[in-house]
Amino acid sequence: MTKPPSHRPVDGTDELRLLDSALERVVEAGEVPIPPYPAVALKVQQLLSRKDFGLADLSRLISSDGTLAADVLRCANSAVYARGSPVTTLAQAVTRVGSQQVLRLLLASSLAGHAQEAGTLALLRRQVWIESLASAAVCQELARLRGLKSEEAFVVGLLHDFGKVVACAGLELSFAKAKNKALGHLGWPLPAVAQAVERQHVHLGNLIASRWKLPPLVQHAIGNHHGTPTEGVQEPLLEAVRAADAVVELLMMKSRVSPADLVPVRTLTSLSEREAVSRVLEQVPELVAAFEQVSVANTTYASAIALPDTTLSRQARAVDFAVEVRVGGRTQRYTATTIETNGIALSGEQPMPECHLVTATLHGGPEPFRIWAYARLSRSDGALYRVELKPFALKGTEPIFWTHLLDEAGPALA
Repeated sequence: MTKPPSHRPVDGTDELRLLDSALERVVEAGEVPIPPYPAVALKVQQLLSRKDFGLADLSRLISSDGTLAADVLRCANSAVYARGSPVTTLAQAVTRVGSQQVLRLLLASSLAGHAQEAGTLALLRRQVWIESLASAAVCQELARLRGLKSEEAFVVGLLHDFGKVVACAGLELSFAKAKNKALGHLGWPLPAVAQAVERQHVHLGNLIASRWKLPPLVQHAIGNHHGTPTEGVQEPLLEAVRAADAVVELLMMKSRVSPADLVPVRTLTSLSEREAVSRVLEQVPELVAAFEQVSVANTTYASAIALPDTTLSRQARAVDFAVEVRVGGRTQRYTATTIETNGIALSGEQPMPECHLVTATLHGGPEPFRIWAYARLSRSDGALYRVELKPFALKGTEPIFWTHLLDEAGPALA
């Protein structure tokens, strides 16, 4: 195995050096667990290569794996693909989504299990997974608009950062094997872990692409999406991936990404592209939810990542209204205590799984309204829990209701 390049920590901290060295050692030794290409996806790919395949054959093959079949059915009924009445059978789902798109969804469904595994780096792994699904959706839409192959764009969007998921597994392996007690301790700063994972993810992505024998164009995009664009050379798929990275970064920071917010993304060259991408982002929460394979209501794990005491700024203002949050099929009740432009703090009797997307019904306006939210923090606070949510991909009238909550809030607490 070719040794990955060595990197000097940006900030020179001992913690980052330890993480860098530990991950480089397991990568160099070939110990990082790279998952095999999903078996059902491979069988479906082989079936689709035949000219005489039928949708009934495809449905039977998918139904051989109950988890994959359920994911395809949920996707067909999500906002991304929903048209008319809900579909109730796998055959209807395959017909609605289309055979080539089913193959992409099967790949995503198969990888979801690896991305959602429990472990001390589960928080970072889940964040990467949400970003990967969002990137796949954006890349697919850009491919449609730009006349590229949407199947290649979706796969690249999904996989170009999947090396980060594998890198997390490598670090967890290092933690488990660590003879150095400092390496095995819990509570690493998220920036240090993220930087260590960032340094290795392209190398690991190349290994995955090679082992899975992905198409050369896809392999090239996975290996070069962080490279400097070559002047005068048109690489449309790479440009789409780089644009998706910038878009997803905005998605994870802001409550809503409007066409105006996308103006700084220079490779989105037209208003029609920015409008189309903004609409796609509104569908991402349901796409993520379609691949949620674990009941998050009882998800507990020791985390190696130390999150801050709060994700809200000093401009947060006091509020007091009821909030119902749907978590893992159950409704949990909280009271909103503080709010700012891109976040809200809640107080309640139950914790919440961090780095998950949840639905929250807010009762602070003239009428209740429901949003998707990203759970950024869950902390014990005496006899109660403090939970912090970021509104995620607000759409329709939701930004208006959210603005009303901000306008009605009390003075800043700082």
